[in-house]
Amino acid sequence: MSTLILASRPASDARRHLLVRPALAALLALCLSLPALAAGARSASALPVPPALQALARTGKVKILSRFPTAIAGLTGYVVRYNGSTQIVYGQQGYLFVGELISPGNVDLNAGYRTRYAPAPEYGAVVRRLDRTGHLIIEGPARAPRIYAIIDPNCSFCYRFYHMAEPLIAAGRMQVRWVLVGFLQATSEARAAAILTAKDPGAALRTDENLFDVAHEHGGIAPAAHITPAIAAVLKVHLDAMDDVGGTGTPTLLFRKPDGHWSVEVGLPPASWRNAYTRAAARPR
Repeated sequence: MSTLILASRPASDARRHLLVRPALAALLALCLSLPALAAGARSASALPVPPALQALARTGKVKILSRFPTAIAGLTGYVVRYNGSTQIVYGQQGYLFVGELISPGNVDLNAGYRTRYAPAPEYGAVVRRLDRTGHLIIEGPARAPRIYAIIDPNCSFCYRFYHMAEPLIAAGRMQVRWVLVGFLQATSEARAAAILTAKDPGAALRTDENLFDVAHEHGGIAPAAHITPAIAAVLKVHLDAMDDVGGTGTPTLLFRKPDGHWSVEVGLPPASWRNAYTRAAARPR
């Protein structure tokens, strides 16, 4: 049977920096906060969905959109809507599983099930929502191929992407709209707030990345002593957007393909992807 992993992907996947999606982690915490529900319930075999999921649906905190069979005997998948985002959870013999589903061959089954059974993300709507926050850090010319890069100030893979993007931005081959989130570490949100509230947010981001402590995975800027409600709200919009496009970790990149449709790349892409994207996106249509 495949293993349900509730934290990160296996360490062998060196391209990506992936944790449980923020909303997925919150859903897990919500499930764990439930009182013991199964004691007075019907037998598990008679239940169409796990008792815990039924309880969340009854309270209106979770909406069950659909169910689907999985490759694992007896394990049923559920597409649910929680806190404005779509998630995949699983049930078996009355138990509820929340987290990543990794096959024995190290394949992320969640991603395939999300593509097949979950509603397609409205990438364009997410992009417009991000632009409305007024707290994106924009680098590069307006006519260059545009990428929305969702990053955490304590993310070493974001640090690598930042420096990989620098020469492309300087050459006018890419515009990056940096979208700050803060969830990886206890200081992430405060560091993101410090960047967004700086007199020059672009300079603050450069400080964070140029002085990045790779060994300890800490950004180079001091965390903010206080996070205002307004900035906390902006960071929540950014984090919700990351989850809405299926971002399982940072960096999450939103970009427009040559055919004009928006797409997403999760994790650190190879140089070949970045170069191919900037070449293709720059061609006249």
